[in-house]
Amino acid sequence: MACVTCHIPEKAYTDGIAVNNGNNGSPLQRNTPTLINSAFQKSFFWDGRAENILDQISMVFSNEQEFNTGVHEFSTDILKDTTYHVLFKDAFGRISNRNTDIIKAISSYISTLNGFDSKFDKNMRAEEDSFTTEEKLGMNLFMGKALCATCHFMPLTNGTVPPFYAETEKEVIGVPETAENKMLDDDLGFYWRYNKEEHLGMFKTPSVRNSEFTGPYMHNGVYNTLEEVMDFYNKGGGGGMGFDLEHQTLPFDELNLSQEEQQAIIAFLKTMSDTKVDKEKTAQLVLN
Repeated sequence: MACVTCHIPEKAYTDGIAVNNGNNGSPLQRNTPTLINSAFQKSFFWDGRAENILDQISMVFSNEQEFNTGVHEFSTDILKDTTYHVLFKDAFGRISNRNTDIIKAISSYISTLNGFDSKFDKNMRAEEDSFTTEEKLGMNLFMGKALCATCHFMPLTNGTVPPFYAETEKEVIGVPETAENKMLDDDLGFYWRYNKEEHLGMFKTPSVRNSEFTGPYMHNGVYNTLEEVMDFYNKGGGGGMGFDLEHQTLPFDELNLSQEEQQAIIAFLKTMSDTKVDKEKTAQLVLN
């Protein structure tokens, strides 16, 4: 496996499937998130088990279902290709097989994958005035009645909390096991950290930027379309669907959004698609 096995540039650094297969051919536990703007997070993996991007990369190496190799083994093997001798010398001033240098190099690349050139960004910066009436309605609903922005904080639209952006929130929303919405997914999420009941099924709030390119959605890839996602939230999440969720952090009440309002929110979400991500998912994303 390689990073690009799951994080494909042509698919906004996701993979377009519910869950990818690991190196042994069995499904991985969770859906592949985008890498775009991930450098600005303060928590990594869906369950928040890595506090920084360096730890995240290290854990992928050691995960038996993913790279399943020590970084030191990888570091030794990679230097058999003399092309890397020049690259390491340019980057670090020396030919290196240090674990830390390997991880720093990968994290440095990921940190360049920043996208703030969307229609939304250009309108917010007053570079253009191009929102349609439907998109304006969707933005007002996102910020207000639909409560989206109470978890998906601007401008990153993930759980990284303003104004200091020093922590990333996690939520219990009651994601189902299948799109039939009949059974709660059994993934424990953030429960691993403290073994507290209130953390059962708790996951990091992902970004909704580039969401038109990053489906399937939710930690388990249960929903294929943004319409299904909107329906889930409109019903009040898992609690609103009748699942026993004493500690759900999402309001249980139905949002009572009309179909027109739900489509307006989706139209607004699409304004946050970076223009350098080809809408047919065929052009490679190359950002700064």
